[in-house]
Amino acid sequence: MTELNNSISCPAIPGRKTFKKKLVTFHAKQSMAESFFIWAISVIEIPIMLLTLFALCVLIKSNRIASVYVINLIFSDLIQIICILLFTTKLDSAELVKAYDCFLIAGLYFMACVAFERYLMVSHPHWYKSHHSLKLSCFVSLITWLVPLIFYHLPECIACFFPYPIIIFCFVGTCRGLSHSLSLTPLNRKLILGSLFLVLLTYTCLILPFVIMDFIDFYTCIDWMNMIFVKANLFLECLLYLNPLADCLLYLFMRADVSDIMKSVPCCCNVKQLVTIYNMYDY
Repeated sequence: MTELNNSISCPAIPGRKTFKKKLVTFHAKQSMAESFFIWAISVIEIPIMLLTLFALCVLIKSNRIASVYVINLIFSDLIQIICILLFTTKLDSAELVKAYDCFLIAGLYFMACVAFERYLMVSHPHWYKSHHSLKLSCFVSLITWLVPLIFYHLPECIACFFPYPIIIFCFVGTCRGLSHSLSLTPLNRKLILGSLFLVLLTYTCLILPFVIMDFIDFYTCIDWMNMIFVKANLFLECLLYLNPLADCLLYLFMRADVSDIMKSVPCCCNVKQLVTIYNMYDY
């Protein structure tokens, strides 16, 4: 997806021609493996995302406004998967890469919207109840879709990094606010904190490493020095492709009956039965 950056004129490095030959050979070998990986995860992610979108739309009809941003997040992930699939075909082009970057940036800011909404629910519950509405959520979502246009002329790494401080601020603020919140039930506290932790964990593990590598790629010439950087860059791209699957887990934290859903999973039921039997024999 991301080609080696040539925006900075790199100084002549000894062995550069040899490195280019190795790079061409490496890309020829990994192209088929990367295409197989993309199609394999797409077969899994696309049905899950479609089911998640349908389920979230059902929640919207039942006046669960808190899932509006998650719907837009999953929708942006779905378009990203389509772009990734097109990367493996002859339709791959610079315009397609730019379109993927725009939807990726929009998805990251929707993650920030999810985190900020949870923060308002806990830290400013009265303001949230009096001002929050479906129309406001749709308006904010529309503005968020336009955010990539604001960062159009900026490096992708800069645009992708801005949501991270917002997510961290919301997570810390929510953790502090939960200790003073009396209006939330224990289940709602777990759902709010769980959704924020998932957003923070997803960004930190799947997105932030790619952003850091993209920053290094844009502002340095290290990509011409060794093959380790090139291999690491491709590995982090593969991690980035798993982000849509992680975002679908946010659906569980939109439901108040998440505990019942987990109990219906066979493996969870078996674990609970084993714990019960163990406790019986322990006494």
